[in-house]
Amino acid sequence: MFLILLLGVFCCRKGFLGREINGRLSNFLLQIVNPIVIFVSYQMDFAPGLLCNLGAAMALAAAGFVLQIFLIRLFVPEKNPHWAVERLSAVYGNCGFIGIPLINELFGREGVFYMTAYLTVFYLFFWTHGVLLMSGKTSARETVKNLLSPAVMGVIAGLACFLLQIRIPGLLVEAMDSVGSMNTPLAMLVAGAELGQAGLRSVLHCPRAYYVSFLKLVAVPAVMLPLLLLLSLSQEVKVTLLLASGCPVGACCTMFAMRYKSDGEYASIVFAVSTILAGITIPALIALSEILGILS
Repeated sequence: MFLILLLGVFCCRKGFLGREINGRLSNFLLQIVNPIVIFVSYQMDFAPGLLCNLGAAMALAAAGFVLQIFLIRLFVPEKNPHWAVERLSAVYGNCGFIGIPLINELFGREGVFYMTAYLTVFYLFFWTHGVLLMSGKTSARETVKNLLSPAVMGVIAGLACFLLQIRIPGLLVEAMDSVGSMNTPLAMLVAGAELGQAGLRSVLHCPRAYYVSFLKLVAVPAVMLPLLLLLSLSQEVKVTLLLASGCPVGACCTMFAMRYKSDGEYASIVFAVSTILAGITIPALIALSEILGILS
């Protein structure tokens, strides 16, 4: 994955991937590929244990987000000129672009199945708390509209098929699997292109970005870890939630910063720094999971 990310940087530097193309690829991933990956992950035989684990993952994700939001408020005061962007970046990670491919490689469909629980809670908080954080206001109508995203629709449709045991034809599943297999390479190319656009000089001359990255990559997973250690859940659920919480800053934070005219360039630098450092922290989280017995 990291090598594909470097390829994205190279393609950006050579002009193969620019901001316009990258934006279109991002939309394609968010609107088409991710929802397909999520939907197909629900095409499995019903088992009460899977449903219980899904509910537990969703409850833990919600508890984790509440704790993270309060923690970040303490470490990112409002006196900082970039406080809104920093709080948003420290809480909301790239669990779609990076989390799904990573979990898919570790646990396959079952891992993605549990990742959808985290993503569902993620979207609920991002389009409510995130909008309020960046704009200072929101409305019920706008919130409902934002929540009706393709990814959320993929969760709803997939969960309905899982509960009702509606199985789509095997040929269609195979075709959707082929489309879903593009998720990892495309996501890493997009992330790499974003890194290439940020520029090495901008990254190196922004110490504050390292502080925000530390909060996102180290402090936030540290909040989730005690919750996971105290509860008796499958290793798939625990590792999925831990890695989801430890994903680098989400590209969606840069999009939000640009949308609400809140310093998109600074948001992209924080995104770039955290994505680079995640090459160290994510393997460290996996190693820690093995040491603590979460992952065997």
